[in-house]
Amino acid sequence: MMADLIGPSSSSWPHLLPELLVQVLLRLPSHADRVRFRAVCRSWRSAVQRRDLPPLLPWVALRDGAFLSLPDGVLYRLPLPSHVSHRVSMGDTLFSVHRDATCSLTNPLTGEMASEHIDPDILWSDMRMRTHNVRKVVVSDRVVAAIGISGLKASICSRAPQTCSTCFQCELPADDIVLFQGKLYLLTSQHFPIPLQLHRKLHAMDLGQAIANNTHHVPVLQCVIPGTADIPGAPINTSPTDLYKRHYYLVVSGDRLLMVEREVEMEPFGNVPRRTRRLEVFEATGLLDGSGHARWRKVDTLMGHALFISLDCSWSIPVANHYGRAVGGAREDCVYFLNEHKLHSSTDGKPEDDFRNCGVYNIRDQTLSPLPTELASTLASHGGPWSLTWFFLPHI
Repeated sequence: MMADLIGPSSSSWPHLLPELLVQVLLRLPSHADRVRFRAVCRSWRSAVQRRDLPPLLPWVALRDGAFLSLPDGVLYRLPLPSHVSHRVSMGDTLFSVHRDATCSLTNPLTGEMASEHIDPDILWSDMRMRTHNVRKVVVSDRVVAAIGISGLKASICSRAPQTCSTCFQCELPADDIVLFQGKLYLLTSQHFPIPLQLHRKLHAMDLGQAIANNTHHVPVLQCVIPGTADIPGAPINTSPTDLYKRHYYLVVSGDRLLMVEREVEMEPFGNVPRRTRRLEVFEATGLLDGSGHARWRKVDTLMGHALFISLDCSWSIPVANHYGRAVGGAREDCVYFLNEHKLHSSTDGKPEDDFRNCGVYNIRDQTLSPLPTELASTLASHGGPWSLTWFFLPHI
């Protein structure tokens, strides 16, 4: 049997058949394992380069700037410049805010940095105290769009030299923003008195009409889903004693634009989350058919994908392909989530509390399970000023 797996002219390891090497790769649960695999020899590295393997789980970017590998629980400290006062994950890149009121796109794996310009009035809620005001950033070829913490209004700047960059702020507060098929989408929600009703409105901006250098033309922001309270399957809470928060996330998954609604139960005293008690996924249908009747539709399948959500970074990855499923990889129809709570003071909770509100929700059978247990002790010892978020490694 082994003779069939090894090339006819040699019995050495470098001559294992590519089909066998792929099966080995599918059983390596971490990015570091795949890097070591590539380093064995040229033939193994070549076998990897010719295969489009299913992606691995992302890393968790911890509050103190370290990164936690899943599912093996290995901790990595990558060199970030000491003058970075805040970071926001953009998926496979970090948006770094510096103490001198500048910002950059940073690759923590290589240390490469590329300068970006956003108006300092947008970057900082208090310039004198260096209090940052950026929660999420998305970048296209022409614009940089950001959601601020203060007021949550989306700001948009052209990608141009600082001397001729144009910036403006949308009037609507945004729960989330995302780039999808050449447009910038903004999600807003409006709360009404009990019985609780939520109007989730989706707005779109055509980036083909985005601001140009040396002009002050403001692109049109069009409401594409008016937002009604009767989304099929969305519950209405009538209890005045319930204490909870709702978070909303926009996620591009293949050719679909999805919205995730997450309901977090809060402690009765203090601003501390207790647990995620409900999570649902909706698809924006009819966006591109020209009918003008786009709407939210509840879904119970992610069509071969898994979602990873956080307030500053939400991504979708395929869980398998024609080579199969990676051992220890993402699970189909599951949403992976992190604690969104910020630890400004001791009354806001402790780092070890983070693990209670991190987990995996299966939207098909509506079950909740924890992230790998290695995360609990790591979170407790790596508290810091930043938010928990996801970081996606390059595909190997």
